[in-house]
Amino acid sequence: MKTIEKRKRIIVTQSHCNHKETKLEVLHLPIISFEQLSFEKTKLNGTFDWVVITSKNTVSFFKEYLKNIEYKHIASIGKTTTKALLDAGFKVDFEPSTFTQEGFMEEFKVNSDMRILYPASNEKRSLMRDFMKDHDAEVVEIELYHPVGNKDSINKIKNNLLSSDAITFSSPSGVHVFMSNFEKEVLDKITVASIGHVTERTLKEYGISSIMPKEATLNSMIEMLEEELYK
Repeated sequence: MKTIEKRKRIIVTQSHCNHKETKLEVLHLPIISFEQLSFEKTKLNGTFDWVVITSKNTVSFFKEYLKNIEYKHIASIGKTTTKALLDAGFKVDFEPSTFTQEGFMEEFKVNSDMRILYPASNEKRSLMRDFMKDHDAEVVEIELYHPVGNKDSINKIKNNLLSSDAITFSSPSGVHVFMSNFEKEVLDKITVASIGHVTERTLKEYGISSIMPKEATLNSMIEMLEEELYK
């Protein structure tokens, strides 16, 4: 009788988990939730040359404001962010070929005449904001939301981690939340995957090695894990 190979299980901890069909068993347990923050609405006054959107979460929290402000162009980082903007009825005028802040900085042209609106998480890296300000653009920054631990998912991870083959991380915030609830030794016998160099570096700071896909997308990570776990 032919033996049926058990599907390899991975835990995906990022907030959104729309992925292509895979032979992996994907357990989606978003380790962080997001809460909207209040901000001074007068910051939205006037006309902006660019609105810079860096995540799907920003689209969720900011789309109603975006419908009612004056702007000329929208810049997006990443396919998922662009799709969320398009689905919400907005036109995207710029997307870097590399879906990272570093890729944005290499390809986006900033000058001193620009007025740029930058809504994002209060825990975002300062890298891109500083880049725009260093080029003398007027940057109106909005701390739009912040991450909090998802208690339900954390409990489910505790119940499923030992029977899983891999776990994925897509943000430093997710790594910090995980490490505030687990000892790093629980990851000794499973594969850890990270999206983005900053997430990879955050894991290293906790003494955890990870593998990283060439492209900073969930589908690319799943393809990498299929190859890694079934080799």
